[in-house]
Amino acid sequence: MNTFYSFLALLPLSPYIAAQERPNFLIIQCDHLTQRVTGAYGETEGCTPAIDRIARQGVVFANAYVGCPLSQPSRAGLWSGLMPHQTHIRSNSGDTINPRLPGHIPTLGSIFSSQGYRTVHFGKTHDTGALRGFTHKEPVARPFEDPEFPLNRDSFLDVGTCEDVTAFLSSAPEQPFICIADFLNPHNICGYVGAYEGKHSNPPFDGPLPELPENFEVTDWESLPVPIQYICCSHRRMTQAAHWNEENYRHYIAAFQHYTRIVSRQIEHILETLYHTPAGKNTIVVILSDHGDGMASHRMVTKQICFYEEITNVPFIFAGPGIVKREKPVNELLTQPTTDLLPTLCELAGIAIPQGKPGISLAPFLWDKAQEQRHPYVVSEWHSEYEVIVSPGRMIRSPHYKYTHYLEGEGEELHDLRNDPGETRNLARDESCKEILEAHREMLEDYILRTADDYRSLNVKADLQWRQHRPGYPHHEGPTAQ
Repeated sequence: MNTFYSFLALLPLSPYIAAQERPNFLIIQCDHLTQRVTGAYGETEGCTPAIDRIARQGVVFANAYVGCPLSQPSRAGLWSGLMPHQTHIRSNSGDTINPRLPGHIPTLGSIFSSQGYRTVHFGKTHDTGALRGFTHKEPVARPFEDPEFPLNRDSFLDVGTCEDVTAFLSSAPEQPFICIADFLNPHNICGYVGAYEGKHSNPPFDGPLPELPENFEVTDWESLPVPIQYICCSHRRMTQAAHWNEENYRHYIAAFQHYTRIVSRQIEHILETLYHTPAGKNTIVVILSDHGDGMASHRMVTKQICFYEEITNVPFIFAGPGIVKREKPVNELLTQPTTDLLPTLCELAGIAIPQGKPGISLAPFLWDKAQEQRHPYVVSEWHSEYEVIVSPGRMIRSPHYKYTHYLEGEGEELHDLRNDPGETRNLARDESCKEILEAHREMLEDYILRTADDYRSLNVKADLQWRQHRPGYPHHEGPTAQ
């Protein structure tokens, strides 16, 4: 039995936190990590053993939706506890388009540092000022060779991040700390797509290939909203993969699993270091992702504009002192890491939650007490990746259904997630679902009104040149907009 696994099993489960024993927090974030490849969620075994061991000692949330399926808006929201329309950070563009988070907005770092916590961040930032209050150390890239799949700076920088986090934990301060280990992988998959653009021979990988997901094929492109039909025209990675054959996609999944195993080994090294120190006994570990990856569902690679489960529903795991473990992933709660992480950590630490934060604390549930605050639905937002094509959209996830709406063409999707978890049948035009559709339209209007969302006043910018070929990625012709 590994050291950190056996040590975790001995941690006390008291939900009461003495003032002099405030918990430490180690937040591990992986860019692009999906539930599908995380063993704790039960679909793919062997890619994330370090995460899975932690998960078996804690709480795994099955319905955890990010506020935006794009790195910068998601991260800005995560560290501020606000949605993208509230931070006004809506895309991956720089400061000329996305203003830095105003100084008067409390952030995770500013809150905890003001309460005596040592607040440190290592690895990827991409936060537009939302990491204010954290001391950041930029990682040094450490190149290494791989015989099977192409590597880039995503993988090389993660080596430096691992070194920096383990160095901090090895000499952790006596004062309570909150440490963020912010890894890039499995983001290296984006570089993989570029390296194997278009029709190609497969990489020199001779292991067994993963099977395609059941929701790989799209049978009715015309039923989907226009911006979904033409992701191949708005996202260069989807352009590069548009004409892949099925074996190319299977190698893509193998590559994604490979990059995930790389970062899992680094996570294991960090956890081993933590649990060899006195600080490990009083540290709550949180594992999450800023967004997921298409993983070949709906013929998707990476992520862009859509709200499918593989991309918006991310790993969200807690374990450590005071956290009462559950035997299975928790399905009965809708959670939103973007807004819920900050208030949850505050309550776990005994810190007052600032006014004006829209999320809820999950601490009562983690302590196995009554969770009185619950989300009736959660939301994800989309604006643009780099403002070349702007096609705003919103997702409403209720306990049973997922509803999406796009301003472009007033496109809608409605999916029954209990009976169609792969989101293969759009029910938005199904006469038998009219009442359900209308109920979710009303949820969207409630969200817009309740949170002062400017969604209805946003503009679409999508030149018709990017909407010319037959709908669907296999029919892509010409270049891409960005």
